[in-house]
Amino acid sequence: MKFTVGAKIGAGYAVALIIIAVFGIASYRNASGYVDAVQQRANDYQVIENLTATLSSMQDAETGQRGYLIVGEDRYLAPYNEALVSAYKNLQNLKALIGSNAEQQRELDQLHSLIDAKFDELKETIALRRDKGFQAAEQVVQTDKGKKIMDDIRAVIADMSSKAKATLDQSDAELTVKSNASIHTIAYGIPIACAALALLGFVIVRKITHELREGITKLASSASEILATTTQLASSVVQTATAVSETTATVEEVKQTAQLATEKARYVLDSAQRASTVSTAGRTAVDDTVQGMHRIQSQMESVADSIVRLSEQSQAIGEIIATVNGLAEQSNLLAVNAAIEATKAGEQGKGFGVVAQEIKSLAEQSKQATAQVRTILGDIQKATSAAVLATEQGSKAVEAGVKQTGDTGDSIRMLADNITEAAQAATQIAASSQQQMVGMDQVVVAMESIKQASTQNVAGTRQAEEAAKSLHQLGMRLGDLIGSHRAAV
Repeated sequence: MKFTVGAKIGAGYAVALIIIAVFGIASYRNASGYVDAVQQRANDYQVIENLTATLSSMQDAETGQRGYLIVGEDRYLAPYNEALVSAYKNLQNLKALIGSNAEQQRELDQLHSLIDAKFDELKETIALRRDKGFQAAEQVVQTDKGKKIMDDIRAVIADMSSKAKATLDQSDAELTVKSNASIHTIAYGIPIACAALALLGFVIVRKITHELREGITKLASSASEILATTTQLASSVVQTATAVSETTATVEEVKQTAQLATEKARYVLDSAQRASTVSTAGRTAVDDTVQGMHRIQSQMESVADSIVRLSEQSQAIGEIIATVNGLAEQSNLLAVNAAIEATKAGEQGKGFGVVAQEIKSLAEQSKQATAQVRTILGDIQKATSAAVLATEQGSKAVEAGVKQTGDTGDSIRMLADNITEAAQAATQIAASSQQQMVGMDQVVVAMESIKQASTQNVAGTRQAEEAAKSLHQLGMRLGDLIGSHRAAV
């Protein structure tokens, strides 16, 4: 099976990594074991130290108790008080150091119980010495209860210390083994690994050099052919780019012309739309004017009818006034006759004569008022006649205005229709110009893309030409390097 250059180099690196990994794992295991042994050794030392300190604290407690029992002064209890604190502190340290070791945990619990019992015995004797005197405390001491507890404490501490020392010796042996293993791994493993890697590298380099020499020969030949081809291609691409640039400039000029035409078409469209709006407004105004003239004509006809009815009512009023005037004359005549009759009646007719005189006075007033109303009615009839004449003339003028307004409205309607058709045509022209402008934009974008592509092709061709040159030079340098290496080998 034939491997590639990369596969061979990768295989060499893989073998090297495997060798390094093997030695690394061995070194790591040795180092980890060494660290664990060191930690265990330190832990055993601390256990032994705390056990020794605990025994010393209990001895100090007994010393303080004896001094107090003999002398009876509190200053002799100082060792006892200090031991009471330090003993339990040492127990807490031992509990943390032992951890989950069940056997040592049972022994530690036993030691804790014994220390509690010892301190209870010490407290009892101290209390008896303080309360009842030396004899009472001495009797408790002579029972040897405290001595037995202290002997048990020493036995438990001695057993735990011996086990801790055995573990310490085992940790020392493990430290020696792990350190020797690490030294052997470094002393023998590194030279072996270096020799194996050097041999493997020599074999791989020899094979790769042979294959590279054959490949470089083919690479130099291919690079020469590629260089010739890219040189010709670069010349063609430059000519194409020049032609595309000229075409792009022409298309840009056409685009500007189309843009100017589009702007003119939009201006015409805006003007036509404004004219259409104005004509529509004028048409609406004319329609409103015609309707207004018709309303004026109707109002003039109504006014004429009202004036005619007013003339008729004035005539009726004149007849009524004539009737009232006749009644006033008759009342005056009747009042004269009544006055005559009242004179004839003498004293009895005086009251009737006064009434007759009042009737005569009222008849005169009615006659005067009737004369004034007749004068006013005459003025009204003259004004009514003048109003009828003016109304007839106004009606004729309104008829003429209605006809003229109708003709104007027809003309404006025709003008509005023509302007609307012109606006529609301008809209179509603007739409066509806009489509042409969009088409020209697309053409410009396409030509710009072609120009960019041509520029990129030129740059790419030049890069390819430079790459071909570099490739050719690289092949020559590789050939020189391989030749020099081979000579050195």
